[in-house]
Amino acid sequence: MGPGPNLIYPGKGGTGLPALDPTDLWRRPERSAVGPKPEHSRSGIATAALRIADQEGLAAVSIRRVAASVGAGAASLYRYVKSHDELVELMMDTVSGEYHLEPGTGGPLEQLLDLAHQGRGIMQRHPWLAPLLLTRPSMGPNSLRYMEAALTTLESVDLPGPAKLQTVAMLSAITSAFVQNEMATARPPGPKGAATNRGQYLAEALKAGDYPHLTAALTGHSDEGHPDEHFTSIVTNYLTGAGIPSHPPD
Repeated sequence: MGPGPNLIYPGKGGTGLPALDPTDLWRRPERSAVGPKPEHSRSGIATAALRIADQEGLAAVSIRRVAASVGAGAASLYRYVKSHDELVELMMDTVSGEYHLEPGTGGPLEQLLDLAHQGRGIMQRHPWLAPLLLTRPSMGPNSLRYMEAALTTLESVDLPGPAKLQTVAMLSAITSAFVQNEMATARPPGPKGAATNRGQYLAEALKAGDYPHLTAALTGHSDEGHPDEHFTSIVTNYLTGAGIPSHPPD
């Protein structure tokens, strides 16, 4: 899964990453060359964890809960993942494997737009995922393959490497923010009357005339149409502004 902006400035404070780096998971072989054959696999553990998270949310995922789901004791699961953070890292990288990364035939913008639409679909299937991408990007093999594929689409674009990396990271951030907004809009309303009270308050505040630009933005005509079209427009506008061409350079 594509990284968020934190990947652009590695080592900076405020990354939101756990104190013990969960990417240590990828430094260890899945099965030892010695000892008995493992009873479980990372893929099986990830599948069980994803099932729980997709149905009940990430907060429901724990080492003990996942262990019970695969028929293991909590202590034995630590042979495969050393912490809850490693378990989440495994989950994030597993869903990154849902991308179809075959080389595209369009220009750089069209290919990145396709990846963004795929990413949106993945985040919609796994509602717990979008917020994590802004604070703790995965560095697993599937996630790195996604990064390589996304940067490959920019091979012919005349931008320095860091700018290309920033473009890909911001594409993920925009997609994450869009999906989070979609999910918030789709949630059942809060306490009865809360939405009405907020609307009344905003209408009263705007009547004073102190916020002309906000008033114009909220009352202006919108022709965005279907959410798919809205998303396409947002991503296209960003990529165009970032200097990504619609067609490969001659």
